[in-house]
Amino acid sequence: MATQGKYFKFRERFDFSPNRFEIGNPIIQNKALSDNFFLNKLYKLGKEEFSSYYNFHLIYFSERYPDREEEFFNHVTDIVINRIAFYKKKDPFSSSYPSHMASARQLEAFLDFLKTVDRWHKLEPIESVVAEKDRMIDQLNGRIADLESQLKEATKYDVGEKIVIDKGSMSTFMNLVHQIQYLKLPNNNRLARSQAQSPWYKMIAKYFKHGDKDISIDTAHNYFPANKDDKPSKYINIAEDDKLFKIVPKEKK
Repeated sequence: MATQGKYFKFRERFDFSPNRFEIGNPIIQNKALSDNFFLNKLYKLGKEEFSSYYNFHLIYFSERYPDREEEFFNHVTDIVINRIAFYKKKDPFSSSYPSHMASARQLEAFLDFLKTVDRWHKLEPIESVVAEKDRMIDQLNGRIADLESQLKEATKYDVGEKIVIDKGSMSTFMNLVHQIQYLKLPNNNRLARSQAQSPWYKMIAKYFKHGDKDISIDTAHNYFPANKDDKPSKYINIAEDDKLFKIVPKEKK
């Protein structure tokens, strides 16, 4: 078991292949300096590793102190803010000033990450949080109004009563719809056409009933294969006995 600190997980003594997020030296383990070790490791990480690093130690802390995530967050936030302030007070003419500022920038980047996991509004005043929530509410209300308008438009043609196909005559009706697709006008244009079969079977499912039962869109679909030359296994073939009507052009006088 790794050497224990309260907030951060130390590497084992003489462990020269630790988890890359563990802190401390392989021989001397001074847990009183755990905050320094935590920050020293942080300086070497890329921004894309901040979340993994934070969560690695949060998991370690939470296993020993359940339901105290806020305490861990507060501790990490405090040491980061205090260390940034420490570096900002350094002599700008010192030879180590550039490295101090590099460390400060790394800490400020980590502080930006901490804001993304701040569920307790420690890093932002509550007024800013409320203003942001109000802005989101306004956006959502606008979206709701837009969706309500779309729904109203989409349901404008809904009906309270469906057309009833006599029970047992589904295939006969479907045969008539099939015939309509092939009817031609005197100018040789089709009377009714669509590039796909979906408008036909969706119309039937929405506006027609078979006896006292609604027609499911899947059932209607099975009468209208996308490719008439390659009919799927569920295709419902209309028997000759159900082809009771034939739509023919009116004879010219």
